[in-house]
Amino acid sequence: MLHQEYLSAIVAAIEIVGLSVRWGPVADDIQLPGIRIVDGGLTVDTERLLYAGDVLHEAGHLAVLPPSERASVSGTLPSDGAQEMAALAWSFAMAQRFDLPLDVVFHDGFKAGGSSLRETFAAGHLLGQPMLQYWGMTRLDPDDPERAHLPLYPEMGLWLRPA
Repeated sequence: MLHQEYLSAIVAAIEIVGLSVRWGPVADDIQLPGIRIVDGGLTVDTERLLYAGDVLHEAGHLAVLPPSERASVSGTLPSDGAQEMAALAWSFAMAQRFDLPLDVVFHDGFKAGGSSLRETFAAGHLLGQPMLQYWGMTRLDPDDPERAHLPLYPEMGLWLRPA
């Protein structure tokens, strides 16, 4: 597994923000080797997991689901472009908050292009952050009076999407 030394820190961060992680075997018929979404949490199979950072990104998918969906989702998530981009932005915010290297979170085997994602977020370009703001999890504009109660991205006021 690539970046195995970060797996414990990633799991601890995920659990701190309110998502569950269990350890156990995961079948071969899954999208990401070694990770399965089960009953609103993650099951991680360290024997099959290829990249520690993938656990964080899958947690991001759960975090941006509405609570009513998150609680019971299992298996493969339906494809949703806005939620995919929001999960990327959430993953970056987690990396910043918990001091995780970007090359662990957006590794070179990352399906969306790890190096280009690292460059995009490091440069401060918008990619998914507007959805996090729309859902009331953070804000982008320091002069936004409607969201003055929320911290500026990449800080998050909420790590889990509210209803």
